[in-house]
Amino acid sequence: MKPVVSLLAASTVGLNFVFADANQASNAEAFLMARTDPRDKSDNDRDLIDRSQVNDGSGKNTWIPFGYNNERVAVFWGRVSTYKPLNENSFRIQVQYNTNNGRQMEGRMDVNCKNKDYYIRPNGVFAQNAPWAVIPKGSGVQVAATFFCRRTAAKAEWGYTESTKYIWDAPAPIYSPDQSSGEWVQFLDRADGQGYYNDDVKKEGDVITFAMWTETIKGDMSTDNQDVQRYDWIRSSCKKNLGSSWFVLDPSVEGIWLPPQPGRPGGAGMTVRKRFCN
Repeated sequence: MKPVVSLLAASTVGLNFVFADANQASNAEAFLMARTDPRDKSDNDRDLIDRSQVNDGSGKNTWIPFGYNNERVAVFWGRVSTYKPLNENSFRIQVQYNTNNGRQMEGRMDVNCKNKDYYIRPNGVFAQNAPWAVIPKGSGVQVAATFFCRRTAAKAEWGYTESTKYIWDAPAPIYSPDQSSGEWVQFLDRADGQGYYNDDVKKEGDVITFAMWTETIKGDMSTDNQDVQRYDWIRSSCKKNLGSSWFVLDPSVEGIWLPPQPGRPGGAGMTVRKRFCN
């Protein structure tokens, strides 16, 4: 079983990772849909399609969800197999998305990793005057860029720097974090969440790798505020206050170590580093 990190979970307790909560993602996706569908002027809503059940013509379900609405339903997908470098700083990928009135669209998305902007041309549209737009924070476009810009010469613009390569340029974990054999030690206990790290910590040079479990408690039963529980793999530097989380788009796609981010006071990174780096 491959270790998987949810796209929708709130930022990891103790590390400031890049993906926003579902509500912020919803706002960003709405902006995306509004600017990429110049033909969609109809108020005739269609029934939403579960794209995870739609084959892409190759016999495999390879449309991977990148973005979600505030009900945590996928609204933006990419076909990973269509990834194509355009130049040293840019790439193209085929995408699908839902517009605000429920219409499904497909097109090609170009992303400039150095400029941090993007452009989507819907299928069947040969020219449009929409300019390149800044990548919205928390959107499916940002998820795609974080995942694929790692392969470009502009990867440092996304946090994949040469000085932190010893953290993020590492092999994939060989088992799921929930299968760690050590004891689970609590490092956080607050009204809005709790967290545990597993003391089966592996130290390699200036990096420690450990499993973590966190729960974000939202306090009510509404759709937007459901509690979130998750397991993570963390690689934390022993030299600096930096850590990286293992991220998987989909079990069918090899994951990556995300760009290293500073740890928070009292977070897992600082707590485990203090105990195991010395």
